[in-house]
Amino acid sequence: MSEESAPTSERGRMTRRGVLALAGTSVLAGCNGLAELGGGQEPTIRAYDLPDIDPDEDPEPAIPESVPVDIAPDHFDAARNRVTTLLAELPMPLGPGDIPNGYIRQQLSDAATDATTGLNDARTAQTELVALASLQQARAEARYAAAGWAVADRDLSVDTLQQEYRQVVSEARSVRDAHEYVGTDPVRAALVHGRIEDILERVIDSRAPTTEENHLLYVAEWGETAESARAHLADARHLDEQFAASLPADAGTVEGTLIEAAETLLADVRSRRSELPPEPTAEEWDIPKHVIGDLHRDADDGVTQIADANGPASTVIDANRQLTQFQALDRLQERIDDGELSRPQSAEGVREIRSTAYDALEAALEESPAPELTRTAVTSAAWRVASTDWELARYEGEIDVSRLDRNIADYVIATAIGRAAPDVSKRTVETLERA
Repeated sequence: MSEESAPTSERGRMTRRGVLALAGTSVLAGCNGLAELGGGQEPTIRAYDLPDIDPDEDPEPAIPESVPVDIAPDHFDAARNRVTTLLAELPMPLGPGDIPNGYIRQQLSDAATDATTGLNDARTAQTELVALASLQQARAEARYAAAGWAVADRDLSVDTLQQEYRQVVSEARSVRDAHEYVGTDPVRAALVHGRIEDILERVIDSRAPTTEENHLLYVAEWGETAESARAHLADARHLDEQFAASLPADAGTVEGTLIEAAETLLADVRSRRSELPPEPTAEEWDIPKHVIGDLHRDADDGVTQIADANGPASTVIDANRQLTQFQALDRLQERIDDGELSRPQSAEGVREIRSTAYDALEAALEESPAPELTRTAVTSAAWRVASTDWELARYEGEIDVSRLDRNIADYVIATAIGRAAPDVSKRTVETLERA
C-alpha cells in the first residue's frame, strides 16, 4: 500500500502519509488485520470504547523534532516560492489532452497535490524544523510533477537533471569537508551541528533513480531527486549560517569536545551492547516479548565508531538516544520480572496505558536538565505513539484483547523511554562538560 495505488518501486517516492500508512498496515498485518472479531474464550473490547481518535486525521507526534536555532523568514519564503513556481509550470488540472496515459497523469497530479499539502503542513507545523521538512518534501514533489510535465511538453532531457544532481552532491561534500564546529555551549552545538551533519549526509548518500520502466516517470524521479538534494543542501547551509550568526564573535571550536564526548559515550554504548541478553524468540509473542524484542532491536541499532557516523555531533546525539533505549530496556525488564506488565482486560485499561505514555513523554522534557537533548531521544517514541493511535482508530467491532498486544507494547515502550530520557540526558550533558 502506498499513497497511490501503484507500488513504490514504480515511483521511488513516498510522502509522510504514505510511509505512516504503510508502516501501520504492515504492523497490523502481523495481527491478522484491523477488524478482527472476538471468537475465542479471552475477553473482548469494543472498538467503539477505545480512545476517541479521529481516523481521518494524520498522526502527529506529541513531541515534534526541533533544533535550537532560528530559521529566517526569508528562507521559508524562498522555499515556498520555489514550490509555487514549480507548480505554476503545470497546466492544472492535467487532462487526457495533456498526458494521454491515465496512470502517468495520475502520478503527476498526485505529486502536485502532495506538494500543495506540504505547503499547508508547513504553515501549521508545530516547530520550524518540522516546517522545513514539509517544505523539503513539497519541493521534491513539485519538481517531480514539473519535470514529468516538461518531458511531455518540451521533451526535457534527463541529462540536465543528472548533471544538476551530481553538482549538488559535489557541493555537499565540499560543505561537509569545510564544516567548522563553532560554538560556546557544547550541548547546543551538538544539537545544531548534528542536524547539519545528518542533512549533508542525506544528500551525499542519496540514491539516484536506476530503473527506467517509463521514460517520463524516470525523468520525473530525477527531477525529484535533484530538487530534494538542492533543498537539503540549502537548509544545511542556512542552519550553519544562522547558528554562526547567533554566536559571539570570539566563539571558538567545540570539535575536540564533541569528539571526546562521542568516544566516551560510544564506549558506554559498546559496553551496554555487549551485555544485551539474546533477543527473545517464541512462536506466540505476548506483550512482554513484544516490548523486549522491539527495544532490544532499537537499542542494538546504531553506530559504535565515530568513523561510521555522520560526524562527532550526530554521534553524541545518537549515542544519547541509544543509551536511553538501554535504560528503558532495563526498566521494562525489571517490571516484567516483577510481574507488573500484563495485558489490559478492558478499554479503560487501554486508555490508561495510552494516557500514561503521553504523560511520560511530556514530563520527559519538563524534568530534563537539557530539554532539547532529551527531545532527540524521545521523538521516535512519540512517533511510535502517534502511529499506534492511527492503528487504534481503524479497529472495528469486537476485538480479542490479545489483538492489541502490539499496540499496548508500543505505548509501554514510549512510556519507558520517556521516563528514562531525563537521567540519560543529564549524564550526556556531564560527559560533554567534562570533555
